[in-house]
Amino acid sequence: MEILEKMQYLEFGQPVSNLHFKCDMEILEKMQHRATKLSFLKKTSLLQATDERDLEGDMEEEVEVPETMAVVLHEDKKYYPSASEVYGPEVETLVQEEDIQTLETPIIAPVKKKKFELLHQELPETGYSIEYLADMMDNADLIRNVAIIGHLHHGKTTLVDCLIQQTHPDAKLLRSSGEEKPLRYTDTLFTEQERGVSIKAMPVTLVLQNLKQKSYLMNFFDTPGHVNFSDEATAAMRISDGVLLVVDAVEGVLLNSERLIKHAVQERLAITLCINKIDRLILELKLPPNDAYFKLRHIIDEVNNLLSVYSDDERPLYVSPLLGNVCFASSQFQVCFTLKSFAKLYSETFGGDFNDYEFSRRLWGDIYFNSKTRGFIKKAPHGGAPRTFVEFILEPLYKIFAQVVGDVDVNIDQVCDELGIKLASQEKKMNIRPLLKLVCNRFMGSWNGLIEMLVDHVSSPANHAKIKTDHIYTGPGDNIMAEDMANCDPDGALVVHTTKQYPTEDCTTFLVFGRVFSGTLYAGQDVKVLGENYTLTDEEDSRVLTVGRLWIYEARYKIEVNRVPA
Repeated sequence: MEILEKMQYLEFGQPVSNLHFKCDMEILEKMQHRATKLSFLKKTSLLQATDERDLEGDMEEEVEVPETMAVVLHEDKKYYPSASEVYGPEVETLVQEEDIQTLETPIIAPVKKKKFELLHQELPETGYSIEYLADMMDNADLIRNVAIIGHLHHGKTTLVDCLIQQTHPDAKLLRSSGEEKPLRYTDTLFTEQERGVSIKAMPVTLVLQNLKQKSYLMNFFDTPGHVNFSDEATAAMRISDGVLLVVDAVEGVLLNSERLIKHAVQERLAITLCINKIDRLILELKLPPNDAYFKLRHIIDEVNNLLSVYSDDERPLYVSPLLGNVCFASSQFQVCFTLKSFAKLYSETFGGDFNDYEFSRRLWGDIYFNSKTRGFIKKAPHGGAPRTFVEFILEPLYKIFAQVVGDVDVNIDQVCDELGIKLASQEKKMNIRPLLKLVCNRFMGSWNGLIEMLVDHVSSPANHAKIKTDHIYTGPGDNIMAEDMANCDPDGALVVHTTKQYPTEDCTTFLVFGRVFSGTLYAGQDVKVLGENYTLTDEEDSRVLTVGRLWIYEARYKIEVNRVPA
């Protein structure tokens, strides 16, 4: 066969021209066979691309093509099974061709735990051991249950902060920003911290000492002062044995203070008075010491007038610094004293046979000190003679405030020498308010005077159990259960009075807060819970439940115990 000359074609995408090929009959036959095969494959691929329904109507005979001979385009190839084949037809699947998720967003987002409260993850350092606090629950005579009540912004939460800082050395490190911002330890909710107002009544248990350095287990209940949250104060007073009424020295007794006094009298609780923010009389109103005395005396008279109106003639209530149930405080500058605690400062200064008790009895009222005879008289020796409260208490406080607030760089060394306190060189360079707080705190010492007042005038659970049971217990008073409650017997029948529920950290469940009136509550114990509608004839509103874990509430942390006695 002749040689093909000047044949132009494309092979592998490259042009080839003017090439001479020599081929024999066998090579030519192979080429013809290959062309025939390609034409046949094209026909079969067209048959597969046509719809089967159209082929049934048009074609009379069905052409069978082997699967191995079919040509499938790349975009029509099936490498993986479809979602319906994998998950089944009942599962709804969604195919997303483009990735709309940013690179910063993880494919599987981590689980976020919502927080609504400021809580400690670990137990903080305290001035006493946790075991010692738990063991003190076995002695009811060393326990005091006190509700701190008062009008809005009269300093209840700040007063508790001073007690927290006294028992928790690391409490000062918990301030979020700046030294001037109060700690507000019992305001655990973020909304309370942002608004600067207490919303929930918060219990806190502390071990504190009186003037004789004897330890007591103090169960404080910090209550809101806003009238809209009066139910929180009611729940706190129901399980308390006494109240500490906090009154602003400038604003005096306001409407909500009067309502709280009336409710405390109805609950048959012991009432003690704390006149707070006495620093405002000095720094804001700039009253002379004699006028400040009349202002404080007027507040005490207002409280006594309300007590005489709401209390019974058989059980009259009366507050007076001479009785020891009135204290004076400045929670912002960590100052708190009673007549007895201030007299003890003089006793420690002069020493010897100085009788602080007799001296404290002469520090209130129209009593004057005669410098010539060195004695106390009821008539002023001259026209401008100050009363003993002014001369021995207010004037020293005024001098401390004036010296520190005034020319501090010149007077601070002299003030420290006269008061018998020492300050480091770095502490002397502090701002005025923190420096004044530091000087007052080191001069006045701890808040033992407040604890002494509460211990003396608020009954222990063992002594107040009879009054409390007669007031709130509606069952029969001649059975064994009522007798165990009246005696506050830890070995008697178990009776727990619950008044509040506190949410957990993620606000998914609630923890029940209550007071054990008799018996001992154990973790894992089966108890019968009685609802509000429970009666002896209708026990429908009652359930038998198992007690979970038990804690002692400390505002921002909890101490777990295995039992709680009455």
